[in-house]
Amino acid sequence: MPLEAAAPISSAAPRRPVPRVDPDRCAPSARRRADPLIATAAPATRWLLVEQPGAWGRHALRQSLLGGDVAVGLLEMTLEQGVRIQVIRRPPDRTHADRPRRWAYVDSGAPTPTSWWGEYCKDAELLALSLDGAEGSPSLDPIFLVCTHARHDACCALFGRPAYSALARRYPESTWETSHVGGDRFAANVVILPGGHYYGGLDGDSALRVITAHSAGQIEPAYYRGASSQAVPTQAAEHYLREYLGEFRIGAVVSLDLQQVDLSRWIARLAHADGAEFVLEVSATHGTSLNRLTCSASHPAASRSLELNSLRELRGG
Repeated sequence: MPLEAAAPISSAAPRRPVPRVDPDRCAPSARRRADPLIATAAPATRWLLVEQPGAWGRHALRQSLLGGDVAVGLLEMTLEQGVRIQVIRRPPDRTHADRPRRWAYVDSGAPTPTSWWGEYCKDAELLALSLDGAEGSPSLDPIFLVCTHARHDACCALFGRPAYSALARRYPESTWETSHVGGDRFAANVVILPGGHYYGGLDGDSALRVITAHSAGQIEPAYYRGASSQAVPTQAAEHYLREYLGEFRIGAVVSLDLQQVDLSRWIARLAHADGAEFVLEVSATHGTSLNRLTCSASHPAASRSLELNSLRELRGG
């Protein structure tokens, strides 16, 4: 995405409104605690999107209208190739009509992130996909995935559906409901492909603001969870460098290297668009309080976050 200047966006996190739902569910609880969104994007550089209308169970692919043997085969194929698979749909298409359905292979880690779209009529056709960009029609157009996976976590539907509705009205050709993307307590979650940018803590209005900013080449930092193409420590380092520089243009900060120091510390080297390079050390810490991090959690747990230890600019000469 080009680096032309866009209107400045505040990095101050506004209070995210809480829908009228059980206040003890994971998303309202996380908002009251102000759980940080920083560096919470699930790492994934390659994706397979499979359209499946109708109801999804907790395991969306295996508990959908997709044939059981095909679902198992797809899971094995994508796991072997390191591809994240997402089920997608567009309500109110629940007629299950015998019509072609869509699939997309997405490469978020490519120099120019790209999607390839195709159609299938029989489930078994999916097992023949090469997942390398050799099939389908290439596209650079954005895809907005909104997690509404109620059977995985109720908050995904309670918070996700209003965000989906708002985006689908404005961007009907780009917006899809999707299965679990990770981070239930940050619902509503939106993933923007092909770049793999995660946003969380959204409602209908803030989802529209995020897409408007993103389309103008800007990250909306108050809701940004990170880029799936980066390791989690790199996501954290990029956040802290952007905050330090006041730099929120997409593509203006690039990862050069990441080294693990020990089990909980990493050193990242990043470059800014103006050529300056920076070294940051981040470390993982766990909260002192125990909380239910998902609605279905059987026991409370401590959340993990990544903190900045040091930041310095590398100077030549």
